[in-house]
Amino acid sequence: MRKKWKAWMSGLCIAAALASAGGGSACAQELAEPPARVTQEAVPAKIAFTNQQQLWLLDGQTAGARPKQITSDGTAEIVGWSADGQWLLFLKDKDSDSYTAPGYLWVVRADGSGAVQVDERPVMEQPKWAPDASRFAYFANAGSAEEPKPVFVVKEMSGSEAAEVNSAKEADFVDFSWMPDGKQLLVSIPAAKDQAMTLRVQDLAGKPIAAYPIADPPNVEEGIYAWAARAMAVSADGKHVAYYVQYNSASLSADGVPIQLFDLGQPAKKAVDLGTGLIHPQWLRWSPDGKQLAFIEGTDRMATSHKHLKLADPSGKAVSASAPESVDTMPAWTSAAPYSLFFARGTGTDYHFDPKKVMVPGQRIWQQPADATARPITRGTAFTADYFPSPSPDGSQLLFARLDHALHGSLYLSSRGKESEVLRHVTGDIGYYANYLPPWISVYWTEGSAAGNKPDGQR
Repeated sequence: MRKKWKAWMSGLCIAAALASAGGGSACAQELAEPPARVTQEAVPAKIAFTNQQQLWLLDGQTAGARPKQITSDGTAEIVGWSADGQWLLFLKDKDSDSYTAPGYLWVVRADGSGAVQVDERPVMEQPKWAPDASRFAYFANAGSAEEPKPVFVVKEMSGSEAAEVNSAKEADFVDFSWMPDGKQLLVSIPAAKDQAMTLRVQDLAGKPIAAYPIADPPNVEEGIYAWAARAMAVSADGKHVAYYVQYNSASLSADGVPIQLFDLGQPAKKAVDLGTGLIHPQWLRWSPDGKQLAFIEGTDRMATSHKHLKLADPSGKAVSASAPESVDTMPAWTSAAPYSLFFARGTGTDYHFDPKKVMVPGQRIWQQPADATARPITRGTAFTADYFPSPSPDGSQLLFARLDHALHGSLYLSSRGKESEVLRHVTGDIGYYANYLPPWISVYWTEGSAAGNKPDGQR
């Protein structure tokens, strides 16, 4: 969704590259069945998921509760739950072709009521919830498809409405992340002639607080250069930020870019190179205590091979946590100590899309506990593949999707060594060369929530 609108970031036609990589949601019509609750036992979670391009919600806390359909036309894409679990943001296309149609931002209550469109303008890029409140921020297009004009908006849920925290302003930056306090933003200013690629901390009104040049100004006459920090991940203490360095070339960036780590507390130090990876925000994750960064390293745009989990400390020392033959994706931390890391792991395979088969046969969800060796914790046949690990705050329970076809699967619960099927007929697209993004499911755990649920996109 919104692939077309990404062109504004650098004047590059990134949309064309992304649009050519999906498996095609139309193929999912072969498996067009409404979602069905399987186990009737209560699950302490609120669950958003997609089926046949539409958004559904399930109140897992209520035994026997049935899925509730939220949208019925166009295409829906999950953004994620607010920090308090009361609201879900989602994007909705009026057209069934999510690769060319612009997306519009909507919000709905956790019980499925009060769905309302947040902005009449199409959204550019992924909206993001604040880490500790019901505020969220996003780019909207105040121009046209041919001549986009990005404006930056911060809103907060107040009653049943989304109220503006600040008036929309034309953005001079191309990406942003919330700082841990939820009161400041870290924004990325792109490089240009005589202008260095820069990170800037600002308040919600846009007032600059601090600026951090992270590279020298580029020699634009050379043609290709490092253009902007993307998908910035800020540690919980606000002292370190990891990010991807996007080039001003769509094709070059699509096959991997540098991953860097910058110390905001010591701005005179140069950024540390951690490796090379694809620009997927979901593949760059700090542990809640800020002591470890989990990231997926590997070049080539295919997500079915040559992608490996690595762990780095705040100094930038990175170690491999993956075997050469493995393919790893979707790192997700528990939010309660001792922190465990969950991720999807399979055996690397050549990229080949067949809607009747899974993309990485035999892929399972693995867990790496604190100071322990990683091990698979889900079970299944070689004809299935597990995705979207969503651990409970303490890691004792895990919700995940088990796919039996490239575009179809079920939602499962793993608890105390036992697996049970919660929902059948969860569907979605394979995403960009089988990265399975955006996610098909989004989970807000209600049991142990005092330990902390992070907004989606920050786990």
